[in-house]
Amino acid sequence: MQNSEELKWALLVASLAMLTMAFCMISFVMYYQKRRFEEEKKINDIEKNYNRLLLDTALNSEETERRRIAQDLHDDIGTMLSLTKLSLNQLSKMTGSERSEKEDQIMRKSQSLVEETILHVRRITRDLVPTTLERFGLLEAIEEFIHKLAEDNNLTISFHADMEEFPRQAQKLELTLYRIMQELVNNAIKHANCTRIEIRLEIKEELIGLRVTDNGIGFDPEKMKESSMAGLGLLGIESRLAILNGTVLYEKPEKGGASAFAQIPVMPVAEVKLEPLHPFRRERVNV
Repeated sequence: MQNSEELKWALLVASLAMLTMAFCMISFVMYYQKRRFEEEKKINDIEKNYNRLLLDTALNSEETERRRIAQDLHDDIGTMLSLTKLSLNQLSKMTGSERSEKEDQIMRKSQSLVEETILHVRRITRDLVPTTLERFGLLEAIEEFIHKLAEDNNLTISFHADMEEFPRQAQKLELTLYRIMQELVNNAIKHANCTRIEIRLEIKEELIGLRVTDNGIGFDPEKMKESSMAGLGLLGIESRLAILNGTVLYEKPEKGGASAFAQIPVMPVAEVKLEPLHPFRRERVNV
């Protein structure tokens, strides 16, 4: 009887020991997996931050290069063209009574070409560095962009913002939205064969959204990205958004065409004092 009791206690102790060992092994495996998951998450976060830093550095370098080219165009080419225009005007006055009709036509054409070239250099300079964006904000910069396009293209471009006085945002956020808008509108003009483009800007809670819609032939964004050159614009948009934790969604409206909707979290910004006057300010079109 005593041996039977001792055997039972021995079996009980052995069972408890085995359960304890099993529990310890399971706990160790779970702890190891948790630590491994945390380490992998840390590595992924480091890689993500590193890639974001690389993108940010690349885009900052791009903007710096844009400024350098714009400065060279303004200071060197612009100055030389202005001097050429001045010289032609002086030459025209000096030889006004001595020129034949054909020579006079050539002189007027030369003056016109120089003047047109100066205007093109100014336009390219402003496209490279949107000074209006820095001085007056996103709304005025978009309005100026539309104003210039309306002069050169036979299409209707409308712009609507859900606030009459759109608050200034962080400089990087405003520049990102402006470049995305530029890319989407230029793509629509070049490839969509559209007659109408709608631009919408809105703030909802902690997000600022930009929507560009056209009535063109539409496109498949996935196939576009797979092509060697056509997808560079779309990839550039996604790269800019990735830096600011933004997203973009491409849609196909029921009435046809294409629509792109980009969203970026609102970033904190110090108070910015706006300048009171703006030469391109005009009434916005409510669609």
